[in-house]
Amino acid sequence: MKLLKASFLLAAAATATQLDATDYKAVWGSGGYTTTVIIGIDYTKGFQSPFGFNVYARGDVNSWLTRFDSTLADSAHNVFDQRTLLDVSNFIWDLSGADLSTTIANPHFFMMDINYGGGLVHHGYLMSVFGSGPMLSIGPNGVTDVVTWMSSINGQNRIYQTGVTLAELPLEGAHHRPMLSFDRMGKESQAWATGDFGSSSRTRDVHVTTGEAGINWNVGKTGLIGFAAGHGEQNADLAFNGSSTTKGDYALVEYDYRPEGTQWIVSLLGMIGSWESKTNRGYTSGGSTDFSFGVADIITRSARLRVDAPTLVTYGGFGFAPYASYSVTQTVVGAYAETGGAFPASFNEQSHDAQEGRLGITASKDLSAATKLLLTAEAIHRFDGVGPSLTGQDVTGGVSFSLPGTAPRADCVRFGFDVDHKLNENTLLNISAHVATVGEAHDVSAAISIRRAF
Repeated sequence: MKLLKASFLLAAAATATQLDATDYKAVWGSGGYTTTVIIGIDYTKGFQSPFGFNVYARGDVNSWLTRFDSTLADSAHNVFDQRTLLDVSNFIWDLSGADLSTTIANPHFFMMDINYGGGLVHHGYLMSVFGSGPMLSIGPNGVTDVVTWMSSINGQNRIYQTGVTLAELPLEGAHHRPMLSFDRMGKESQAWATGDFGSSSRTRDVHVTTGEAGINWNVGKTGLIGFAAGHGEQNADLAFNGSSTTKGDYALVEYDYRPEGTQWIVSLLGMIGSWESKTNRGYTSGGSTDFSFGVADIITRSARLRVDAPTLVTYGGFGFAPYASYSVTQTVVGAYAETGGAFPASFNEQSHDAQEGRLGITASKDLSAATKLLLTAEAIHRFDGVGPSLTGQDVTGGVSFSLPGTAPRADCVRFGFDVDHKLNENTLLNISAHVATVGEAHDVSAAISIRRAF
């Protein structure tokens, strides 16, 4: 029998109830041909085809599943049978009334409309090949736990986001304010060394570090230009004891302009990064955990335009100055194939443009002749929508998948502080730290830099 080919997406709803997965069977056939599909419904462990919601899982369905509609059709979408199941306590579908005798050799779609309480409806397809025996496994040949295999595949869906977060850390960490906002200490040029750290644990377990060195110098009376080169690394924990490590180098250039006689600053920053992501994808195989290893090349290109206004209001010794910025980060993840493990996979290229706007205010105050405190609050909005889909296949070529991308969390708020402290007349120490509400920004981040004027 020809190997089954299917496309699924693991989906999770924010309001999902945590359920233990239990399999259910959908059975149909005629003329001596019977096909059985293992079906479940669980937001936390569900399959989903590119057409919509498919299935896995569970349990006490009466409390939230209100109706189940099914349609049996061939690959040309000619309908053979349609059923509506109102008594969802019985998860057995006997579609023996469908006339399959003339199309038994062709693939068929089993379409499911799953209706949850409150009118939420999801749709999905299972594609199978009919025969005189049980239906082939819905996964790579030999996979016994399809759910965990597809779940681990879906974990690769946000590899492109690794490039975004690696670019964002220095962009909104050490470079979260324009170079002209630092004390020039009466000199024409500055050199600096900076270290950044960012961590997220509420929606994903990610830790990022970067370090860089750079130099800038004045351009006439109104401008400044700076160049820097750095190295970054991101480590993340994945499902089923998997992990990924991404390392690489980046370079950036920034030009700042301050109209003579004003405190306005307009800055334009460009950054390019080249990263290598190594992933151990974990999944269960034969009752134990197995791993397949893959290496993906990632290129990021970022640009940011920012405008800082002068102090508009003073209160309590602080001067309040607003700012706004807009940035775009293009990320390209190259195609790659895994090696090792029982069921490796290959993945096609991904590309995405992340677009972000920030609107904030800085409150600054001189604590002493040598020390300055800056407090910031900013609203962050992501303008890009759903990320790139993840397409590929298991390395046997028998099972292809197309997993739709996920949308970023559109909005969050970030708060931070800076301390600029002069160690001597030519050396400035800067320490900054930020915390953010749940969103695409790092939960917490911090940076430290030493700046030497000459």
